[in-house]
Amino acid sequence: MSKKIRDPFFDNAKFLLMVLVVFGHLLQPFIEQTAWSQDLYFSIYTFHMPAFILISGYFAKSFDRKKGMQIRISFQKFILPYIFFQWLYSFFYWLVGSKEFSFQLHIPNWSLWFLISSFFWQLSLYFFEKVPAKIGIPVSLLVSLLVGYIPFFGRELTLQRTAVFLPFFVMGYYLPHDKVNKFIHSSKKWWWTLGFVGIYGLIHSLGGLNKYIFFGSKPYEDFLNFPEWGALVRIVTWCLACVGILAFFACVPTKQKRYTAYGQYTLVAYLLHGFIIQGLRGLGIQSLSLNVWMLMALIVGSILLTYLLASEPVGQMYAAVEQKLLGYHHKKTKSDTGKS
Repeated sequence: MSKKIRDPFFDNAKFLLMVLVVFGHLLQPFIEQTAWSQDLYFSIYTFHMPAFILISGYFAKSFDRKKGMQIRISFQKFILPYIFFQWLYSFFYWLVGSKEFSFQLHIPNWSLWFLISSFFWQLSLYFFEKVPAKIGIPVSLLVSLLVGYIPFFGRELTLQRTAVFLPFFVMGYYLPHDKVNKFIHSSKKWWWTLGFVGIYGLIHSLGGLNKYIFFGSKPYEDFLNFPEWGALVRIVTWCLACVGILAFFACVPTKQKRYTAYGQYTLVAYLLHGFIIQGLRGLGIQSLSLNVWMLMALIVGSILLTYLLASEPVGQMYAAVEQKLLGYHHKKTKSDTGKS
């Protein structure tokens, strides 16, 4: 059987998005120091996870409920690593003295919410596979709008975030290959990069808004003084995310680059980078002053850390540990090597 040819565009996109994830987490301790750093931080958060989620949905087209074992495969790919890393992060927090040891599965540690949400998004395809895009996308948008009004849907099992970001997964799932190719090869796509300026400007002008609403982790009443306007605010966040996604994709190279191969192991980098980020925070990185040189250091550090954690040796080592600890017995696939 011939080896599957990977699309360099999406591997490039995943690597660059992972750099943004790492950079955002490195920048977060400094955002109270200057207004521009806070605006930059939330500008990144308007689109980087929605873009990741859209790509996940795009590559979920192979989902076929008739084949069976879809739940088992998703459970092994997302839930078993979640349980392991949930314990590992709990132990790490206790080890560095930032928290008392507490192992609980219903509230994900830090960035591990993505694993649980990915599991639920995969299960949602049992419905969305049966309906056309003209029905599936509006349904997902309606779910995302209404979930913010449910006060008991919060961080538990990341139900709020799962529903909030569901439209991006669903849009990715329905997104035709030819539409993607048309966009990435369009000579006019560069105009979308101006969207970054618009996003930053709008974020800067929304001084009174609790911008953590872009995280989508809690109901409207936790972010807004007038939660009845939550649906309107969510529509604005959708628009910003879509503009940001298009602006970002317009910047992604379509050809093979030195970092292209590292895009295969972004899930590994995502799971592991938190130990280094939290370790730096434990060392008091937030006590440093944010200036131009510090900003450059954070950018370079983000790139180097992503290169390291998304490298093939780390990915293969993760796969070996994963298979040994989690007891995988099914035939090895690209999912089992930490590839995505």
